[in-house]
Amino acid sequence: MRNTLAMKTTFFASFLIATLFIVSSCSKDSSPKEDGISQEQLEAITGLYNMTEYVVSPPQDLNNDDVSSENIMNELPCLSASIILREDLTVSFFTIELYIVSITGGQYSIRCEDQNTTTGTWDLVNNQIVLSNGADGTYSMNGTTLTRTEGNDLPEFQRLVFVKQ
Repeated sequence: MRNTLAMKTTFFASFLIATLFIVSSCSKDSSPKEDGISQEQLEAITGLYNMTEYVVSPPQDLNNDDVSSENIMNELPCLSASIILREDLTVSFFTIELYIVSITGGQYSIRCEDQNTTTGTWDLVNNQIVLSNGADGTYSMNGTTLTRTEGNDLPEFQRLVFVKQ
């Protein structure tokens, strides 16, 4: 009878350990991903962002309505850009390229050119979205808004703003 009890105890202990191992290996992993971005953060960040501002200095009147604007999206209806951030940490960046030529006295000739698509990767570093491998740039994140601030005068830009759709 002792042998039977010992066998039952050993079997039960082995069964319990095996069951615990299987249950723990099948449970959903709630820890952050290897790169430090949690699933919750990924779900909040990933998606389509459309450009709402392309801010330049000095302000320009590109549509000849006698109103100069810092946001040249108000002046050029052809100007657009989008960023798609995916959960696999890849990014696609779609933009209409600008052709910018200095005229005189802080005025520029700016027109839309070809559509450009670049791809790369992204990461979350200190609450900033960092794009790399072709779609370079660092964007601060505030809720559903991405902002890239360069602070440069034309022919460069001051700030780009993208809003999640």
